[in-house]
Amino acid sequence: MDIEEYEVIVKETWLSKKPAEGSGLVAATSLLAIAGFSLLFWSNSAGLAQYYPANPEQVLKQGQYWRLFTSIFVHADLTHLLSNSIGVGFLSYLLYGYFGYKVYPCLMLGAGAVVTLIAVMTYPPHANLLGASGVIYLMAAFWLTLYICLERRFSVGKRIIRAIGFLIIVLIPTSYDPQTSYRTHAIGFGVGVIIAALYFLANKDRLRRAEEVEIDRDG
Repeated sequence: MDIEEYEVIVKETWLSKKPAEGSGLVAATSLLAIAGFSLLFWSNSAGLAQYYPANPEQVLKQGQYWRLFTSIFVHADLTHLLSNSIGVGFLSYLLYGYFGYKVYPCLMLGAGAVVTLIAVMTYPPHANLLGASGVIYLMAAFWLTLYICLERRFSVGKRIIRAIGFLIIVLIPTSYDPQTSYRTHAIGFGVGVIIAALYFLANKDRLRRAEEVEIDRDG
């Protein structure tokens, strides 16, 4: 008896659809949030600037855990803010657009606080952490991991190569800045990979149901 051979070709995936309506508004709101908090920080409005950054002494010993969130929104200066704005805007658009508000902002904000907590545990008592770059690496790792898992229109090798290309072009710095917490970047990226893998395993059936396939009986 002959067994008919065929190849299943994935034509559409979860990522083939257009981003959800309102994705642009969410991205714009995110940019306004980090710009607004940064302006408040720079102006030291009502003397509150001292309460925004996160450091081990204040977070771990004094229990000021709100700093794990506020530190994400404030930036050292305009250059710092502008360098993070592109990543925040682009990745918030993608994550909300394809995975909804439960992923962005809810999951990313909570995971961002975890990234900051892990980071401050590794620094001297009075080292201040501020800025969204750790969360940007978290968001990028989350997106790239799910891209590799979901975008089955391309081979695994092609997906990995594209992800590496994104890393090289967008995330790997071209120069060293001693004021930059590269450690926090690495922590953010690692946490992003882990939670993306867990998210995929928990939602695999729902995400894969979006696939449209074509049967090639000559394959």
